[in-house]
Amino acid sequence: MNETDIKPPKSVSFWFSIRVAVAFVGFLGMVAHYSQKISIGIALVCMVNHSAIEQPKTSIAMPLTQADIDCPRLDNTAPIEGPYPWTKNIQGIVLGGYFWGYLITEIPGGYWAARYGARLIFGGAMILAGIFSIAIPWGASLHWGVVWFLRLVVGFAHGIIWPCMAAIMSRWAPPNERGKLIGFMNAGAQIGNVITLSIGGLMCSWSFVGGWPLIFYSTGILGLIWGIFWIFFYTDSPSDQRCISNQEKNYILDSTQEQSSHHDQNEFQAPWKQILTSPVCWALFIIHTCNNWGTYTFLTSIPKYMSEVLKFDIKSNGVLSSLPYLMFWLNINISGAVADRLIQKETLTTTQTRKLFNVLGNLIPAIFVIGLAFMTCKIKYVAVVLLTIGVTFTGCCYGGGFLLTANDIAPSYAGIIFGISNTFATLPGIISPYVVGALTGEDPNNWRYVFFICAAIYIIGMVVFLFIGSGEVQPWAQKRPTKPEEIPLSEPTGILITKE
Repeated sequence: MNETDIKPPKSVSFWFSIRVAVAFVGFLGMVAHYSQKISIGIALVCMVNHSAIEQPKTSIAMPLTQADIDCPRLDNTAPIEGPYPWTKNIQGIVLGGYFWGYLITEIPGGYWAARYGARLIFGGAMILAGIFSIAIPWGASLHWGVVWFLRLVVGFAHGIIWPCMAAIMSRWAPPNERGKLIGFMNAGAQIGNVITLSIGGLMCSWSFVGGWPLIFYSTGILGLIWGIFWIFFYTDSPSDQRCISNQEKNYILDSTQEQSSHHDQNEFQAPWKQILTSPVCWALFIIHTCNNWGTYTFLTSIPKYMSEVLKFDIKSNGVLSSLPYLMFWLNINISGAVADRLIQKETLTTTQTRKLFNVLGNLIPAIFVIGLAFMTCKIKYVAVVLLTIGVTFTGCCYGGGFLLTANDIAPSYAGIIFGISNTFATLPGIISPYVVGALTGEDPNNWRYVFFICAAIYIIGMVVFLFIGSGEVQPWAQKRPTKPEEIPLSEPTGILITKE
């Protein structure tokens, strides 16, 4: 049976269903997750004492940059001066600390989520991350190294989240609703970016408890509350959900188990060799890593770019930095619905759909990123438009592209495959801040090289997936045939028949 042949009975609602409720609570979890993840990016802009960093340069009569000459800051747009004289190299190290922790738990997190479920793992991770996020202002008062360690632990907790999301949707998202449900849930990441960047910029300008510490307190508390709620709300299978109707439960189980290998906790074994030698999996790993180079470059460095090159003040910086992610969120949901429609109507196959959306999500951002390389503060609003369009189209990959591929090619092992993929895709989060700091530390004009590198990497990932990527269930991940149950035909003869 083709995966799109299983359709919900008329009595099974979509919008007023438990599976949508799971996606919505997961959406809120991603809001909390990304609000913690991106908090350091906007906070650093107002934690750092910029005058202290620039003082050595001015003492040896360093010339003004062209941006300083063309767009001098007015007094009311001067950057907020924080208490810490952390150089750009130190800032890069602090930004990268999160990703070292994130790297460690990706693959184990995928395995744990596949074997034990995501209820306690996801919830516990958010509680742990919330506690350590709240402690960051205290750590900053001691030494930047303490902040690095606290962010390392936050990253360690967050590393299991994306694999958990893949495992959740392998159990709760019917294949013909996968784009809508996964796209909507994952789009919470972009809303977390929007909220934190926009409100974080305002918090920096407040005097209450120093302003910037509020960013960490609020995002930490949000994660704590959500983690506790998730543990009480979520179940690892529709069979265990007390509020679900029998019709919806049967529909989800029938459509998801049609693709899945059956196993329980005790007999679960991951096909590691098949995963690691599969060209289809490697196509996913490569495009995910390449796309994340651009995503993480912008995620960690947009506030710096807005401040250093475009000369926006911190309030405008926060709002305008959030604008691309608001459009990103909108496009993820549109892309997910369109991708599902194309597959349901058999306009395109799953593989063709994934390739189409990966082209849209990599080629168009690459084009607009190249345009950013030629922007100056004189046309800074044009730069914001280009940045917004480029980041917006990245959402095509999240709603209809590679982000769904792990669930497409191996539903039973989606958490593991996504964990491996996200491990590779986390490396840009570690490397990119160092590259940006090294290139732009002495001369902000070198931002153009940052954008050229992004564009080239986008294209590499797109081309690889076009040639060897797929969206079809792989043979090694298909449903295992169950051994027929033998029952006696009649007691006198002892002849056996099989019960299918």
